[in-house]
Amino acid sequence: MARPVLRRRPGFTLIELLVVIAIIAVLIALLLPAVQSAREAARRAQCTNNLKQLGLAVQNYVSSNNVLPANSYSGFPPQYKYPNFSVFVFLTQFLEQQPVYNATNFNLSNYEPANITIAGITINALVCPSDPWQPQVISSSTPFASFVENVNALPAGTWMQQFTSYGANQGMFPGTWQQTYGAAEFAQYNGVIYNDSRVSIAAITDGTSNTFLFGERAQTLFRLYDPSYQNSDGSWNSHHWFDTMVTTYFPPNVATNSGVPNFSGCYPTDAASMHPGGVNWGFCDGSVRFIKNSVSSWQFTPSSAGLYGVSTPVGVAYANYIWTMTPGTTLQGVYQSLSTRSGGEVVSSDQY
Repeated sequence: MARPVLRRRPGFTLIELLVVIAIIAVLIALLLPAVQSAREAARRAQCTNNLKQLGLAVQNYVSSNNVLPANSYSGFPPQYKYPNFSVFVFLTQFLEQQPVYNATNFNLSNYEPANITIAGITINALVCPSDPWQPQVISSSTPFASFVENVNALPAGTWMQQFTSYGANQGMFPGTWQQTYGAAEFAQYNGVIYNDSRVSIAAITDGTSNTFLFGERAQTLFRLYDPSYQNSDGSWNSHHWFDTMVTTYFPPNVATNSGVPNFSGCYPTDAASMHPGGVNWGFCDGSVRFIKNSVSSWQFTPSSAGLYGVSTPVGVAYANYIWTMTPGTTLQGVYQSLSTRSGGEVVSSDQY
């Protein structure tokens, strides 16, 4: 009787299995950056869309009011009201946020308890998906540490403060003007939205396609590099320059990119983002463009004579909230020129 033939069952050897695992690991390693890049591209596209929404809202505001909206401080001149709301509060009715606009009492200031209800509202158009942050609880015991507006007589209950990933273009220079230096400081702001601004489209003589409107100010980075103010600066409903405005005083992403000396006191003025290589800026014509970190910008001196002890650009002097440029010495870059509304600079799109 013949013995049965034993057949080997097909299968992988140990070496073959290890080779397959190694190939899968290599493929994952190659694919993961591509997936992350695709996700970041999607987040950047959403950020671009947010800035386009803000630009469209401004155009609708101009159609109704003949001027661009303003951040409101009203320390000078005295004929203006004193509501202390940010530009974003004034834009809520044009951002499909009519309930928020209706909930705001414009006859009272942003400091009043009646207006605390809007502080914790999330407006998606103000949130860059690459800039994740969480709202903070407003505390009556340490109001400035957890809420930039020192609310008078905080009502009972738990109140939240939401923030913003964007800021309005104040121009080249940081700082909110004071009553003491009001007229002179007010006159130096060369952007399009600042405290008590009344800028019309006709006043943007540099051209709406060559003038910044809104730029990114990553709340995540601000909290990382200046933790002492991480729970206050950036409140979406506040008029303060360190909450809802940005300037081109520093080049984009100065904290991680440029090596500018003595800049740490003015993080909020810097346009910064979580997108690799630069920041998104919306322009006054409604377009949005990505401005690289390498864009031409002015050079800084190693001194610390500026606002809050930061460095000053070459040819720029600072005293009592007043910035003075020296003709022929101050060499502003393309980046600064894009933030002025009537500087007369010639800037072409191939320069940035």
